[in-house]
Amino acid sequence: MFYKGVTIGLDFDGTVVTHEFPKIGKDIPYCIETLKRVTNEGGKIVLITMRTGKRLAEAVAYLNCHDIPLFGVNSNPRQYLHSKSPKIYANIYIDDAALGCPLMNSELSSRAYVDWEQVQKYLFPKVGEEMIKSTLMEAPVYDTVVDMHPNKFVNFFTNMFSKFDFS
Repeated sequence: MFYKGVTIGLDFDGTVVTHEFPKIGKDIPYCIETLKRVTNEGGKIVLITMRTGKRLAEAVAYLNCHDIPLFGVNSNPRQYLHSKSPKIYANIYIDDAALGCPLMNSELSSRAYVDWEQVQKYLFPKVGEEMIKSTLMEAPVYDTVVDMHPNKFVNFFTNMFSKFDFS
């Protein structure tokens, strides 16, 4: 399971749904299917949102109705085992306000929101069977990794990863 042990900090408004606070916005394309795939592969979701009280309960209910299990809500229940910091720990943060998070504009909303089709490309890069076969055919043959000169080792893996299709 690729995402086993990985915690994703997930914003709500502008990330899971369009910006329509205090109401729940419209579904953002590809969001729910991406989150389901991450959780099916062992990932844990921590909801990180400015919503509180009734509005927070609505956001949690929305995710529950879409069968997205939450590991935590505005806190990571395991981080207090090793830290007293109030910052919510996650391995990956997906938030429309985060620098570098892919956004899109469309008729769905007057404000930009997370482009989950692009997020999928980061989370689940395509690895074509032909690319793997061609890379393995170019692999130098050694009895052990120890026999491989360090420069050849680095060059081989640099070349191999340059063939991945992240688009």
